[in-house]
Amino acid sequence: MRYSIMKLLYIHGYGTTGQAYKAQLLQSMFPSYELLAPTVDYAAQTPFQIFQKLRDIITQQQPALIMGSSLGGYYALCCAGLFGGPIWCINPVRDIVGTLCFLEQHIPPEDKTIKQLFPLRMEEYQVFDRTVFQQITAQGKLYFALSTDDETLGDHRPLLNLFPNYEQVVWKDDCGHRFLRFEELKESIAASLD
Repeated sequence: MRYSIMKLLYIHGYGTTGQAYKAQLLQSMFPSYELLAPTVDYAAQTPFQIFQKLRDIITQQQPALIMGSSLGGYYALCCAGLFGGPIWCINPVRDIVGTLCFLEQHIPPEDKTIKQLFPLRMEEYQVFDRTVFQQITAQGKLYFALSTDDETLGDHRPLLNLFPNYEQVVWKDDCGHRFLRFEELKESIAASLD
């Protein structure tokens, strides 16, 4: 009899990679699972290309769980219509255009990579948000890990109004946008895999 290894899909946020600290922590928290953590080039790829890449991974690899952080959380939510399993969103972006405008105003002028993203991708994200994100019909179970002190995205309560049928919300203080107490989610994540 052949046993397949269960897989977890992790979608990193902007400005990091598939080798990000949260991806490494997730792998160490669940060593019996294979971690799928592709590096997404948010600046070079359109939102539709990124979504297609994630769709292909989900179809081909059939993960047991999807997790996304920040912009990766936005894309994890977009995958809700494709995936029937648990989806964990860590401080996900809810208002992509508003978040891009906020970041554009607060990014140091020397950070040319992210500065180039805004004029190039703003219209694409407006179309993607309207045709994909705002049309989400979640088949799977949505779980949220949210910081009460998210300095980048602010109050997450409007997000919960968009997805009132969520399974669980884990609120944490003193985490910031990066959700610095990520390891404390292990029991909740494990329970969602059962």
